[in-house]
Amino acid sequence: MKITYIHHSSFSVELEKSILLFDYFEGELPKFDNNKKLYVFSSHSHHDHYNKYIFDLEKEYPNVTYILSKDIGALKAENIKSMGANERLLIDDLEIKTLESSDLGVAFIVKTENKTIYHAGDLNWWHWEGENSPEENEYAANLFKKSIDRINEKTIDVAFVPLDSRQGDYYYLGFDYFMKNTNTKVAFPMHFWRTYSLIKTFKSSKYATDYKDKIMEINSENQVFNI
Repeated sequence: MKITYIHHSSFSVELEKSILLFDYFEGELPKFDNNKKLYVFSSHSHHDHYNKYIFDLEKEYPNVTYILSKDIGALKAENIKSMGANERLLIDDLEIKTLESSDLGVAFIVKTENKTIYHAGDLNWWHWEGENSPEENEYAANLFKKSIDRINEKTIDVAFVPLDSRQGDYYYLGFDYFMKNTNTKVAFPMHFWRTYSLIKTFKSSKYATDYKDKIMEINSENQVFNI
């Protein structure tokens, strides 16, 4: 697999027969192989995960299918599929499942070409000290755990997981719970608002001791990883 970090929570995953593009809204896109089918995923409608520009990709890549969270709206076209939480969809050689987000929209689990790929969208353990009440933080934690516990026995080849610096001392909660409660081979931090140093901090922290070698270190946009 060839994985390109584009920007924020956007990644492309190039496999032998297909290309998956997740949560693109801005940034420089790689040049994709037009002989491969392109699948474009948008996990929810927040401006840092979705941009209607994605539909312009058809001009260059006519063999494209869109898989969108239902909160984005009812967009009608033969190559647009909408998914809600905890649904399953078969498209071509892809099996796509969703989880309910702890914020808005869905997380995606995509199985294709003998690989399982997870993209969290905004499914995260959102703990906002001083902004939310203890009850609100507990509710968000339980909602997050409920979704992740649905996949605790699944082997995931590549995962894209939030690591958000805005959460202060609680930045690690979601990533840590995900890694300790799934069988994930490789995990890419995302949603870190260009705070690349946070990845190094996390990898060297006590929280990541048992899985630090599975965390891919991102240093710049358009960085390419061959997995």
